[in-house]
Amino acid sequence: MMPLHLPSWCMAISLLVVPVTATAQEELGVGREVVVTGAPGERPTLVYGAANIGVQLIFDAPLQRTDAGTALHLPGGDIRLHPYLESSLFVTPSRTLANGPAVPLHVALTDGGVSLLLAFQQGRIDHVLRILQRPPAPDAGANVPRAAFQQALSGMAAAIFKDNACAPLQSQLVRAEVVNQAKGAAPDVLVCAAGTLNYLRVPRKQPGCAVSSARLLREGKDVEVLLQESVQSKKESWQVLAVWSPSERTEGFELLLLAADGTLCEKHPDLVLGPGDSP
Repeated sequence: MMPLHLPSWCMAISLLVVPVTATAQEELGVGREVVVTGAPGERPTLVYGAANIGVQLIFDAPLQRTDAGTALHLPGGDIRLHPYLESSLFVTPSRTLANGPAVPLHVALTDGGVSLLLAFQQGRIDHVLRILQRPPAPDAGANVPRAAFQQALSGMAAAIFKDNACAPLQSQLVRAEVVNQAKGAAPDVLVCAAGTLNYLRVPRKQPGCAVSSARLLREGKDVEVLLQESVQSKKESWQVLAVWSPSERTEGFELLLLAADGTLCEKHPDLVLGPGDSP
């Protein structure tokens, strides 16, 4: 049997990449998170790069590896696997590449793949980027136009939230009741169950991040979000949502508020939804 000779770049990894990896691990808390669905027409996830600076990409599934490495090639850049994480790699653009237009990439994973767009924008660099895969949420409203349905939900949400309570509704068909939250939820989260719908009002921790969409998950599965809109008072900012009421009190929901490019603005775990009641 012939002796195994490691290529020279493997030796470089042991000397150079491991310290960088340790630094990247420390920066996970300040890195970006984006959510992708793989839905038809979904825009590629933006990755902000710069010349000679490595970006660590972390996926929630292992990379699809071949005898030649991974199914990702970047002419004019360097791709290196993480030394021990099967779901992570490093992308380092060259100066020539960084002086050109954005570069489309496709990373092959064991459960599919993710389309990326490596972009170069002065003053914006990703050092650590987590990419989370979630199934697309179904559309709302079977026979009612979505815009009209959301207008009705928005009007109801404006009436149902009064100060820090669920306002009594002047209705013979439905009444609003507060759904008490678990200890792990933010103290100012307010959920009102009104008939077939639950209305959620969550405080914004980072109002500077403009929310474009929201995803509500439980045990890895999407719950249909019927309405999401931003509401602001003189002192506070809120995100208001509407979802279908569950048949019984249900814990363990996680709310993701996302920017237009898929960046995770905020995460609200441990939310509770409850059944609506009638007068």
